[in-house]
Amino acid sequence: MRHFLIVLFIIFSVSACSLRQDKCNTVNNCAAKVVDRIQQNLILEQDYYGKKAVVNLSLDNNSNLEYVEVVENNGGPSFEEAIIKAVSSTFPYEQLLTLSESEYAEFMEIKLTITPMK
Repeated sequence: MRHFLIVLFIIFSVSACSLRQDKCNTVNNCAAKVVDRIQQNLILEQDYYGKKAVVNLSLDNNSNLEYVEVVENNGGPSFEEAIIKAVSSTFPYEQLLTLSESEYAEFMEIKLTITPMK
């Protein structure tokens, strides 16, 4: 099965509004909901603002997290730990399973860029 790489750029903002749509029925809508879930799970410290991390992750066929790896990080070990915890807390995300098989395949390998901003 071919896996597609989806790149999500996440910019966290203290004043940002969360997406509150009920359904995850398109790739774009589901991507926005994944971003929202990670944002809700990320505990930000003042030192993290303006830092950047690039994360690779993989999901299995049931939306469970198979692995998460921080491949770039300029925020130090505590920033990396906070990001791993946030991503790990986001999955499984069963709503992704409502997508077609080909659409879901786009979520199986994800590359995230996370840059918390005020």
